[in-house]
Order: sequence, then C-alpha cells, then structure tokens
Amino acid sequence: MKFEQICTITASRSDVWDFLMNMENVANCLSGVQKFEQIDDDHFEGTLRVKVGPVSLSFQGSVYVEARDREIWRGVVRAEAKDRKVGGGVRAHLNMDLVEKGSTETEMRVELDTHILGKIGEFGQPVIRKKTDAMLQDFAKTVSEQLSGQS
Repeated sequence: MKFEQICTITASRSDVWDFLMNMENVANCLSGVQKFEQIDDDHFEGTLRVKVGPVSLSFQGSVYVEARDREIWRGVVRAEAKDRKVGGGVRAHLNMDLVEKGSTETEMRVELDTHILGKIGEFGQPVIRKKTDAMLQDFAKTVSEQLSGQS
C-alpha cells in the first residue's frame, strides 16, 4: 500500500531537517512508540503499539536510515517489524522531502510504501489505510507543534 502526506510546518527548512534527522525526535512524534534505542548511527530498534480496528498490535523491529541528503533535502528510512502475538509483520519504506515555502515555512512531503505480512493483512486495506493515514497526519501535526514550541 502506498500513502502520501503533505503538510506545512512553521519553521525554517534547516530547523525541520535538523529536527527530523534526530531519530529520537521522530520516535517521540510517533504515537504508540513504547521503546526506542539506537544501535548505531543509522540503525535503531524499538516497539510500536497500535490499535487497528478492534485488535491491538505490538510491533517489534528495526529502523534503518538509508539516506540523509541535505543537498536535495531528502531522507529515506526503511523499517521492518513483527507482531508475534497476532502473527505477521510490516515492511515499510519512507521518503521524506522538505520544500522551502518561505523563511519560516517548510512543506514536508512524506511517501510511505508499506507491505503487510501474514495475518495482519487480513484486517483489510480500508482499515489499515485509515489507521496509517491518521498516524501520518498525527506525526506531521506533532512535528509542527514541537518545532513551533522551539521557536
């Protein structure tokens, strides 16, 4: 499944970039992150708890930063996680681009390509799509709020 979100953040592109390249900031802006630890510069492990429809899931997995290209303002992240209780997992590839809209305004464009594996895929695309869209919107809103508070 593919998802796209575009939002405007009230902060300079440089400030948004610096904030988002710190993966701990990213984890703090994602609702449901229970555990998050750095393994090395580009590898992180953690747990994400999320409710999809009537089922609560606990994904344990890894996040890999594949690219941090400040010249074109693009970050690329890959994530792999499993829920052992329900049986199944998720593989995701995320591209994030920052477009300067003004000295204190940045457009964040997020493209997410997700593959649902095992029994989790049985929830149905509409339910999964709705939950993922809501999570991306909440993430963008939280990033914006965090950066506005820093100004």
